[in-house]
Amino acid sequence: MNRRVLLLACAGATVGAGAQEPAPVYQTQQTNIRFHVDALLRQEWTKDIFVPGAETRDEDRRRLRLLPRLEFGGDRFTLGAGGDFNLSSDKNLDPRPMLLRDNYDSRDARVDLAFLRFEPIRWLRVEGGRFEMPVRLTEMIWDRDLRPQGGAVTLTHHDAAGVGRFGVTGLYARGSHVFEDDDVKMLLVSGQATFQGQGDSNLQLIASYVGWDDVNGLETMIRRQNTRPEGRLVRDYRVVDLQARVRTAFDPPFQIVADYCWNTALGEDNRGLWLAAVIGSLVKARARVEYTYSRVDADATLAAYATDDFFWATGWEGHRGEIASSAGGRSSFHLIGQLQRFKDSPRPEEREHWVKRLRVELRFSY
Repeated sequence: MNRRVLLLACAGATVGAGAQEPAPVYQTQQTNIRFHVDALLRQEWTKDIFVPGAETRDEDRRRLRLLPRLEFGGDRFTLGAGGDFNLSSDKNLDPRPMLLRDNYDSRDARVDLAFLRFEPIRWLRVEGGRFEMPVRLTEMIWDRDLRPQGGAVTLTHHDAAGVGRFGVTGLYARGSHVFEDDDVKMLLVSGQATFQGQGDSNLQLIASYVGWDDVNGLETMIRRQNTRPEGRLVRDYRVVDLQARVRTAFDPPFQIVADYCWNTALGEDNRGLWLAAVIGSLVKARARVEYTYSRVDADATLAAYATDDFFWATGWEGHRGEIASSAGGRSSFHLIGQLQRFKDSPRPEEREHWVKRLRVELRFSY
């Protein structure tokens, strides 16, 4: 697929944090054609980046991102297409020392979504093409900027009120990255169970298996922090991921997320932990405060597909705090601070060196 084709009709997806609630849909009536545009304006500063044998360096950049999406369909099927338009002050494809690649091209106009979703009966959903990740993985495993390209089937059992309580999803994909990965195959099987408490409180448990094959089909620049002698990935990635999400009905609402993963193909450097706590909401309230702690070993998961917001994809430990407020329901302001270290760096002197990041974001959804 040529991912640099400028679309005539495009679509968008929400940029969100690992424990953030799903974005609201701003729609007042049922229609057959739906058009959405999400936008992101970001200014970020990264301080004290480690430089071997020299003083540390600082970097800052600005980013504009537009994600328009057009959907056609009804209750039984949806046909969708979308685009991803990026303009950033950096040039992250230019070769230079110490550059860590992000999951986007800083000068890009590409296909983001192109899918068909079919729901012939209430308990069955089938989707194919390039679509949003149907499993609620945290960013430790899957960056929300990426879309699986392939097919997925989801079976769901609903209770008497029509709410899905138990479900299982199977997904097969290849060529799912922004950059070249057409030979990389991904198989995901996930089951989830939701237990309702009083009011809106609930407990959700999610267990997933994610396996990747032909991983050296990844473009060299996004092989990143996994073990890679002479640039080649020499280890297998068969990842089991276990999540628990607790949401309370307090005012303001409160949510806790605990995610633990391990790469079952290895006996060392194979664990990951992601913990998050959220107070408030941008859907039911005007403000939200979020804290995330994570520690991810170098080969806990395939680094190319994990979050890029923490500067490294694997082999790191870090903290993230976020304060967010909404204005009118369709726009929000986010102040995000991060502190992280490359704990599995091949350079011993870097392993205790902490890098600081600050981001200011404006997000819009129409």
